[in-house]
Amino acid sequence: MDLNDSNHDPHNSGNYTPTNLAQDFDLAKFILVLLSSVKWVLLLLFTCFLFAWIYIRYTKPVYESSSVIKLDIQSHSNVLGLSNPEIPDGNGANLSGEIEILKSRLIYEKMVDQPNLKVSYFAEGKVISEERYKSSNFKVLYKIKDIRFYDFPFVVKIVDEDNFQFKCSAGERDVFESHRFGETINHEGFELKIYKNPLFTLTSNKDYSFIINSDEHLIKYLMDNVSIEILNSGASTIKISFQDHNKFKAKDIVNSIDSLYLIQTLQNKNKAQEQTLKFLDATLDSTELSLTRSELKLEGFVKQNKTIDVKNDFGKLGQEIDDLEKERLRIKMRIGLLNDLKELLVTRQDIRSFTPSIAELPDPQLITLITNLNLMEQERDQLLASQKENTFVIKSKDLAISNIKSNVLEVITQNKKLLYDQLRNYTEKSAMLDKAFLGLPSKETEYTRLKRFYALYEKYYLLLMEKKAEYGIAKAGTVPHFVVLSPASIPFAPVFPNPHLIYLLSLGIFLLFSLIFILVKYFLHNTISTQKEIEQAVSAPVLGGIPEYRKTKHKVSKLLVDKEPRSALSEALRSIRTNLEFLAPGSKKKILAVSSTVSGEGKTFVTVNLAAIIALSGKKVIVLDLDMRKPKVHLAFESDNGKGISTYLSNQDPLEVLIQRTSIDTLHFIPAGPIPPNPSELILQDKFDAMLNELSLKYDTILIDTPPVGLVTDGILILKKADIPIYVVRANYSKVGVKRNINKLIHANGFSKLSIIVNALTAINNYTYGGYDYAINYNNAYHSTGRQNKEKKTGKDFKSLFTFNK
Repeated sequence: MDLNDSNHDPHNSGNYTPTNLAQDFDLAKFILVLLSSVKWVLLLLFTCFLFAWIYIRYTKPVYESSSVIKLDIQSHSNVLGLSNPEIPDGNGANLSGEIEILKSRLIYEKMVDQPNLKVSYFAEGKVISEERYKSSNFKVLYKIKDIRFYDFPFVVKIVDEDNFQFKCSAGERDVFESHRFGETINHEGFELKIYKNPLFTLTSNKDYSFIINSDEHLIKYLMDNVSIEILNSGASTIKISFQDHNKFKAKDIVNSIDSLYLIQTLQNKNKAQEQTLKFLDATLDSTELSLTRSELKLEGFVKQNKTIDVKNDFGKLGQEIDDLEKERLRIKMRIGLLNDLKELLVTRQDIRSFTPSIAELPDPQLITLITNLNLMEQERDQLLASQKENTFVIKSKDLAISNIKSNVLEVITQNKKLLYDQLRNYTEKSAMLDKAFLGLPSKETEYTRLKRFYALYEKYYLLLMEKKAEYGIAKAGTVPHFVVLSPASIPFAPVFPNPHLIYLLSLGIFLLFSLIFILVKYFLHNTISTQKEIEQAVSAPVLGGIPEYRKTKHKVSKLLVDKEPRSALSEALRSIRTNLEFLAPGSKKKILAVSSTVSGEGKTFVTVNLAAIIALSGKKVIVLDLDMRKPKVHLAFESDNGKGISTYLSNQDPLEVLIQRTSIDTLHFIPAGPIPPNPSELILQDKFDAMLNELSLKYDTILIDTPPVGLVTDGILILKKADIPIYVVRANYSKVGVKRNINKLIHANGFSKLSIIVNALTAINNYTYGGYDYAINYNNAYHSTGRQNKEKKTGKDFKSLFTFNK
């Protein structure tokens, strides 16, 4: 960072603006938190995958078998030209209605008697049980006397090839008995016989169980696990699926549903035709009897009179009488049809059996009512396939049918009255013609009459035979075009649980919780971790960062740069020394005061080693230990603290005798001396300022180790006297509140020249100075990307190489 940047100009601290959240994010700090959480993240990963494995291992798999069927109900009698408009065609059948039939109890009530479903066999495991569908070691014949033993578990433990142990909780006591295979187990509520299956294998001391399922339990089980959906309404295709823990059972149930639906469809479609044919057969029988009688009479007349010749003179009169008789007979036949229809309605018989004769009714209104009645009864039959008779829909339909029947009876009464009036008129006309015909020979009259009746009965009989043939062909041609496009098969893999999905979900949970855990640790991390973090939060310039020294552990701060001049620590301090040259370029004499928030942040270590680095550049440097409450500078130089600044300020010793030498010729120091009772008062004396002025004449740079500003006020008093106040922040030690303290010093206390040094940075931080990058590792090794720096640089060199660490 360039010193000319206005955001870090110490004289323009008002330009400081807080950064947003994205800018505040410190990747180095995040990586530090991540590295410190590796063991917890790995433990979370192991836990997530362990739970996933346990869930997959001990969850019973669910298999799904399905079939695809195509529905297209057709009447092939149309092809023969024998279709009847009164017979509803199956084309365009409502698939939704078919699905309701498939979902209704109508199908599943016929499946409950299958032996493979009536008794369920299980092999008991340590955690879960496995159903042995068609593969049990034994089979059970049963007689349940008490319904409480339906859906009740019975336990069987095979002892050897001939014996087993039987256990159950029968009423208030537990039953535990030994039996032989094939022996009757008789108790108060049940009677059982257990036989060995041909696939019997000896598994001693293994528990098996079986449950005798009740009809209601089976129906509920089938209806709950079946799934029926329309695949393509245009192609009339339906998918039937069933889910179960046993894949073979799921396949068999789907195939059973397909078969039973085929049978039910055939029965429903043939029911109307069967009723119509039954009515036609009954009517044919009565008509055939009347025709036989008429044939016998005509035959007797011919045998008796030995002639069938009719005189032409009586033709016209006979034709008129014949026409009248035809009309009278047609009216009587209609009256008979109306009586038959009334009887069907009154006796509540199926009106659809009257369909063949509907065309013979005299009134179009009556034909329309009968047709509507037929349609409503058909709709009621379809509703009964999925509804019970006591439901509101069925009752509403029954009420509508009853209203139409009432209307039909009313119209029948009106039509009969009109027909009787017509019959009376025709009877009167016929009587007049008969009277006129009395003059004709009686034989001719009798023959004509017999022949006329015979012809009428014959015509009606042939009409009924034709109708019966049409309905017979319609019945044979009305078939369900039921095609199983994809029959049910044994599923290879379960639909639940899906191992890939479970592991993927566990990985997602791991990533989510790991991210949340790390972010929470990141945001709750209450210490300064990286140099970037302090740079973004404060308005003071950062002189540089000092790597954490881990080669040797010291209990107190030590002078190290003279012993390790090529270490990363020395190079970092050289970079800070260079930055200090540019921070106050016009001043030859500099007073540097080093402070921190609390003890332990390394201000003494920084003071001593920074003084040594400056001294190694050829300048005369002196270090003053003004932390008189807790002096440490003498320990860094391995000297005593018997005399020092406290004895000088209290007029006990002259300044000359207090200055001590170090291993570096140009580096001197004055210890704090004995701990005084009033350090603040001593510092406020004019003698302290006189001491600084006197030392400034002898030394190029004065470094003062001050008390922590967060604990006592001495440090602030000393910082005000310094040309360059320096604030030390220790990575992973100084609390985040130090950023607020630094900004307060700058803005509230007027320390506009305050600078910062970040101490004890970890290995993930890179330190850039002098145009060369040094990667710091835990062994304090380093390498440069260009030629190494020399101890001394010209002013031009420092200006061209100067950069802040970031």
